[in-house]
Amino acid sequence: MAVALALGLASGTSATGTSGSSSGTSGTYRTQDTAKNHKARDRNPAQLLSRLARQGLRVEQRFTSDDGDCVSHSYGLVREFVENQPCSALFRALFEVRDSRRAVVLVAVAWVDMPDARQAREFKDLVDGHGTGNITELSRESGPYRDVRFTGEHYASVLEDSTVINAQAQPVRATRAASDLAERLVSTALTPD
Repeated sequence: MAVALALGLASGTSATGTSGSSSGTSGTYRTQDTAKNHKARDRNPAQLLSRLARQGLRVEQRFTSDDGDCVSHSYGLVREFVENQPCSALFRALFEVRDSRRAVVLVAVAWVDMPDARQAREFKDLVDGHGTGNITELSRESGPYRDVRFTGEHYASVLEDSTVINAQAQPVRATRAASDLAERLVSTALTPD
């Protein structure tokens, strides 16, 4: 099973696994019209911050972005997909998680709204494949962790109606403590509150 940190934000979902303060400039959280859909609640990272803090972890929300341009903020086959089937909204968040052993793991979360449930399923099937690309992690665009590359080893996603949420965790340095922390996040992320 893989990291599903943001996955606890979505209710009634199924998970798939394949293998605080904000700093810097960031987008802002915008609430959508919930009469049209109920996805807006899934884009509030506060629940995730609270969940991790209750586990005794030090969590800092590094960046958020609500720039909805999926093409500009994706890579690989995922980029090709959204060029042909544009998303309707995109929200991304990046968290820095530390434990008592000073291990540091980055957690990248992307919420992608597609125009309908069929396109969302197709997007999820593609993004879940190893080596197919993904939504660009905010760490690659700004801040001190630009050299950290997410390998997909700690990855999970959920599908809720026409929204796909995917989360990845990547140790900043390849140490035993960081690997243990990533594993800990993997094993506890889906535990209900």
